Amino acid sequence: MTAIGYMPLLKAGATLYSAVVIHSRMFQSSSFTSSLHAIYGQDIKNHAMSLLGSGVGEAAKRIFGPTASQRQVLEQHTLFGAYSRAMAPQVASTLAGQLIAGNGGKFRSAFRGHRGRQIPRLATTCMRSCEKCIAEDISLQGFASWHVLHLLPSIGHCPYHGEPLRDEAKRERAGGLLPLSLPGERPSTVTSIEAMNLPVSDGYAAYLRLWIEAFEGNLTGIAPDLWMLVMDAVVRRFGTIAHASEKISGTIQKSWGVPLVEVASALGIADGPLFVQAELEQRVQASYVASRLVICGALDELKISPPRCDSSPWHSPLELAPVAPFGSWLTPQTQAELRRLVIDANFPPALFRTMTEDLDIHEVDERLHLNHLVLGKFFQTLPDELLDRMSKEQSWDRSSWLKKEIRRREVAWSLSERQ
Repeated sequence: MTAIGYMPLLKAGATLYSAVVIHSRMFQSSSFTSSLHAIYGQDIKNHAMSLLGSGVGEAAKRIFGPTASQRQVLEQHTLFGAYSRAMAPQVASTLAGQLIAGNGGKFRSAFRGHRGRQIPRLATTCMRSCEKCIAEDISLQGFASWHVLHLLPSIGHCPYHGEPLRDEAKRERAGGLLPLSLPGERPSTVTSIEAMNLPVSDGYAAYLRLWIEAFEGNLTGIAPDLWMLVMDAVVRRFGTIAHASEKISGTIQKSWGVPLVEVASALGIADGPLFVQAELEQRVQASYVASRLVICGALDELKISPPRCDSSPWHSPLELAPVAPFGSWLTPQTQAELRRLVIDANFPPALFRTMTEDLDIHEVDERLHLNHLVLGKFFQTLPDELLDRMSKEQSWDRSSWLKKEIRRREVAWSLSERQ
């Protein structure tokens, strides 16, 4: 028995919003807000944040009981489970803690930093359903559930059945509350999301299946540390970034049946038709999952599959090699520490290589198109000992980001001493 009484068990992949609706039916709740409060223990002003996982800490105890793993509930019943698989463990753990505590406002910060890359929409504006999922749910558990993966804005079909998704349970007005209903209970229309403009193809079908693998935690190769090794291995396999980009781009266009620019536009992928090159150059932050899944589909097609927990017989895993020190005067130890800090701060791996060069902050910004204000705040978090070691292991110009950051700290320390 849970804190709110007997509730049917939600299967993995069902949203917590399903529990809100079921609660209203079982306990004859008078309103949407009262059912939300019963599940989350607080007033939820932005329901989209609850779909991403905000407030799951209290909801997990009330729905599944006091011994339930809050992190597991977060991964299996919210969109956090879809996006966190491509985040560094440190970033995902920090975000999970914030969501469990009810602070959903930090979710979009995992996508910040790139000056020209628009943050993607993280959830659809209405609930969506699949007719086959509805029938399957009713057969197995007696009622239909809203599914987490149906809320991804970059898909137009059900990842489980390939059926076109249907928009229903729409808000009456922008920012309004959703109606208390389960899938199939309200009038619906075939979703008009941009992904529906794509032809049904082998590439799109593989992309849908990969979302399931990512959500269930099987596709481990999209996590930052492994993805960096995957991109290095792909470049080694084809000789150069240009050749690798050409080969992967060609495979995507063939399997999807449309030019790369149309794939990127329909799925809301940043960098447009250059997203493959951007990934190979490791200039993309880990949180951008869609582009990685499209590339994973191409790698599977090329028989050089990224790492998985359980690989199918038809997968040919790509041979990875440890990160090797590159052409810099910095020692391997210093390079490794800098790389770890960059990845744990959710910046693209290309940043740590650029930071080893004698550049000022605006040159780093120009090279990677990262917001120099965000970069400046990150530089301020680097350990004093690391900066001191870097300054001694190679020469730096007075105008470099490193020397300026060291001087900033010296001035700040001097002022604090005077006070």
